[in-house]
Amino acid sequence: ALAAVLRADKCQIYTDVDGVFTADPNKVPSARKIDAITYDEMLELATLGAKVLHNRSVEMAKRYHVNLEVLSSFTGHPGTIVKEVVKKMEKSHVSGVAKDKDVARLALVALENRPGVAFKVFSLLANAKINVDIILQSIGRHNTKDISFTVGKQDMERTKKLLEDHVELLGFDHIDVSDRIAKISIVGAGMVHNPGVAAKMFEALYNAGININMISTSEIKVSVLVDLADADRAVQV
Repeated sequence: ALAAVLRADKCQIYTDVDGVFTADPNKVPSARKIDAITYDEMLELATLGAKVLHNRSVEMAKRYHVNLEVLSSFTGHPGTIVKEVVKKMEKSHVSGVAKDKDVARLALVALENRPGVAFKVFSLLANAKINVDIILQSIGRHNTKDISFTVGKQDMERTKKLLEDHVELLGFDHIDVSDRIAKISIVGAGMVHNPGVAAKMFEALYNAGININMISTSEIKVSVLVDLADADRAVQV
């Protein structure tokens, strides 16, 4: 914010690492430092669990076109530049891998398969200011459907109680809850024009024997839910 108001050429943020890495270097020894990354990629990585920058700082930089540099307080090495456009995007479709263990999954089983059910569920959560991330709805069968979704781990019990208190309004059979999961995400602006990136991610997880519970995609990211015990290995593969 200060850099924007002062019209500074650059805002340097000093941390305990040399910059932004393709994954957490403490967990993945082969992680490489990224020389430059776009605001959108960095915002996704920060939101999806990368700890190096707070997502609000990236939002501010993007809005006011402030060039950010993330660098180490200790080494004096060049850091990672965060900016609007990055060259050579086509050569590397994925910029980084992020992990978020602060996730819980809830599944509403055997909801009535009729219009308005999803609206009732998620308006109830919105009114309680519970943020929902990945949502998956099954194909209806026997006039019922299942809806699974994720919330922050700290909201799990509150969400479960809220839904159970409104079981008659929503009309589900039971709730399945788990907080032994993690969200693993790949992020890259080059993915939008390159088909097959998600398939390669799924292949890598399959080859490692890691089961995928849920999938969410956008133009520049693919996120999957895996068992918590598989989280670090999933990031590595």
